[in-house]
Amino acid sequence: MTEYKRSCEDELDWASVDQLHEATLQISKSCFEFKKICVGLIGAALAILAKLTDNHLDHSYFVIPLLICFGFWVADFSAYYFQRKTRSAMNRKLLAIAQRNSISNYPDGDLAVTWFSAALNHSMALYFALAIFGTVGWIAYAIKWIGS
Repeated sequence: MTEYKRSCEDELDWASVDQLHEATLQISKSCFEFKKICVGLIGAALAILAKLTDNHLDHSYFVIPLLICFGFWVADFSAYYFQRKTRSAMNRKLLAIAQRNSISNYPDGDLAVTWFSAALNHSMALYFALAIFGTVGWIAYAIKWIGS
């Protein structure tokens, strides 16, 4: 077997892969942080609302958490979208290295992603659960099942 010698193009692509990999890791960490901050902020907002409303339940107990949830969902799915885009760029660089070095059967690894698929991917389940919980609570409050 012959020794692998990196060409100038390979070196540049490997440097790009390293940078893209680091960017992907940072985006992934921020996605997890979004979820933690969202839950914490909803809890803090509800505590502040309880104090401001003298523990009297009103629509703000449902609107504010839903708005917080929506804002973090948009931030999180945007980050997820760009994470997938950076992974796709990284895979294209690796494929180019493989092709230059005559490696056959290297997986394409194309990660097609759209804004819609990013918004509805499985990692957004926390936001969907919070939104459903908040909406059901709001409906229960609106039809006087709770808070009377």
